[in-house]
Amino acid sequence: MDSITLGIKKFFSSIFGAPKSNIAVGIDIGTSSIKVVQIKKEGGRAVLDTYGALALGQYSESGMVGQVTNLDPETLAKALSDVLAETHITSKNVVLGLPSVSCIIFILQLPAEIEERDLATVIPNEAKKFIPVPITDVSLDWYIIPRREDSGTEGRVLAESGGEARMSVLVVATLNETLIKYTTLMQKADLPTNALEIEVFSHIRSVLTRELFPVMIVDIGASKTKLSIVEHGVVETFRLANKGSQDMTLAIAHSLELPFDKAENIKKENGLVPTPEHPQVPDLIKVHLADIFQETNATILAYEKRYNKNVGKIIFTGGGAMTKGLLEYAKQSFGADLVIADPFAKVDSPVFLQAVLKTTGPEFSVALGLALKQIQ
Repeated sequence: MDSITLGIKKFFSSIFGAPKSNIAVGIDIGTSSIKVVQIKKEGGRAVLDTYGALALGQYSESGMVGQVTNLDPETLAKALSDVLAETHITSKNVVLGLPSVSCIIFILQLPAEIEERDLATVIPNEAKKFIPVPITDVSLDWYIIPRREDSGTEGRVLAESGGEARMSVLVVATLNETLIKYTTLMQKADLPTNALEIEVFSHIRSVLTRELFPVMIVDIGASKTKLSIVEHGVVETFRLANKGSQDMTLAIAHSLELPFDKAENIKKENGLVPTPEHPQVPDLIKVHLADIFQETNATILAYEKRYNKNVGKIIFTGGGAMTKGLLEYAKQSFGADLVIADPFAKVDSPVFLQAVLKTTGPEFSVALGLALKQIQ
């Protein structure tokens, strides 16, 4: 384990940059499934080569598809090897997604006169104020945000600092135990351990286009929902809501007295669309969506109050974004432009697959964004 620990810095240093290749694989290991995407570069365009997903529930004691799991690295490595084999992925040019729930993302405002060579000393000292664990328990990476007077942020920073010029630095702190876990996983799966990216940055790459205004990304995962407000490609706000798509399945299972797997199928097939057989299902799902929407609105309002800017678009992604009727219900809670993520629009694909890819796209946002990192 000491060799793994010593390799953390090298492993983590690839978050904001990695070698590029003409073929790349993105690996997104969630709490309920693994998603993989392989793309290649042809004629200056990214082309979809293959993709696939594998439910992790079948590797747990319960064996339930869609259920949140907490598997050890050896079992996860077996599942990863299985999905790579099933999708016929052989490229070793892989990039792995790190769960945002294991990270703290924040922006430091530092005096503009600080030399870049001194940041390695200054940032850890300042970061302690934002990190609720010992600084030795995390690995830090950072990125100096280019000054953009047209973004509105410059004026706010000057006002809050009493007119003093500041340097804005995006800082990411990731738990070392998470890095060790995923390093071990990749080693056991006989894959390189030198490329990774936190999933929120993969989302930015795969679901945003050329928006010049603040955008909210709502990633509805199995166990949690990640809320990110992004402006000019920079994460301005990141929050977690302790609700996910599994909560909806459990509500259906308890109310209808059904096994988890049958409740999961009903949720996926019907969503918010009422049926004569299960008319109460939409209301059961709406209870949890309402909680997620409330957290989303609170995050947006806090951002708009502080920055004096409106969030013009909300993009829903993650497996929960595929819930039928989601956008129609969300319109009751939000005034912004609402869209479901369509990450596969970023790559060329066979015409006969495009309808399917548009439907399943939200589930593969992270995996595709990871792959794009390696070839763009």
